[in-house]
Amino acid sequence: MDYVRLGNSGLKVSRISLGCWIFGGPNPAYGKPGKVSPLESARIIDRALDLGINLLDNANRYTGGEAEEILGKAIKGRRSEVVIATKVRGRMGPGPNDEGLSRGHIMREVENSLRRLGTDYIDLYQAHSVDWETPLEETLRAFDDLIAQGKVRYIGCSNFPAWVLTKSLWISDVHNLTKFVSLQPIYSLVNREIEKEIQPLCVDQGIGMILYSPLGGGVLTGKYENGVPVGSRGEAEPQLLEQRVHPFERGLRVLKEIADEVDKTPAQVALNWVIHRPAVSSAIIGASRVEQLEENVGAVGWRLPAELSQKLDEAFTV
Repeated sequence: MDYVRLGNSGLKVSRISLGCWIFGGPNPAYGKPGKVSPLESARIIDRALDLGINLLDNANRYTGGEAEEILGKAIKGRRSEVVIATKVRGRMGPGPNDEGLSRGHIMREVENSLRRLGTDYIDLYQAHSVDWETPLEETLRAFDDLIAQGKVRYIGCSNFPAWVLTKSLWISDVHNLTKFVSLQPIYSLVNREIEKEIQPLCVDQGIGMILYSPLGGGVLTGKYENGVPVGSRGEAEPQLLEQRVHPFERGLRVLKEIADEVDKTPAQVALNWVIHRPAVSSAIIGASRVEQLEENVGAVGWRLPAELSQKLDEAFTV
């Protein structure tokens, strides 16, 4: 496994990180449903650690908190090996203050996450998305207090537009508050919107990007080469094909050709391309089977030749 600093911080994270959003049951009262049993999830987490993955990405709303519980149990006795990243923002109850980035919600939910994770600190605590009803200063002061209390070590954000991240960094500068060290955006060969503003901002400000959906919802694995597999995301979300498969048919052919040339899978090549892009610290992969995890880890330990990287870059430009 390869490790790099998370942005300008001193924290070192694995180039490939494991996402926990599918760990747990399919019918949580609140939050994102899961599809991997606790037993299989534990096997995947254990194998990830053995392969050198140290960054595990979670959120309080993943399977209504069950994903955090699964992670906490799986890393028992191995806490020092793990960089736990989790998030706060989404609705976790029926009340008016059961969501958002207010001081009250953050202070309550950090305690819930710590309890579920079975730890006394969170390595990276992230704002899951913008809360348009709460002043940024209130959110940042709450995060700063959590760091002072030792409950959180670093803070980051997810799904923040460039201007909101810029404003957040400015507020931290002006009020001498802890700054975001990372941003979690969507980024892959088939979704390159962040290259316009967010990526240049992160390069300039030393913000490390932890990418989600780096395989384009499975499009870059080659699974849709011969149609739509039964049970795949493309079957459940037909718009995925219209948005990410059909516009990039040439690019997908080039990806397959390059994968054959370097004796790697399309997924490994796509991940290798994206983890070496400017400001990228890590790419989050989801795995419902250990075999998927092992294949994706094959994306590290080597680097796509510059001319092939450029060829991919051009093939996926629309």
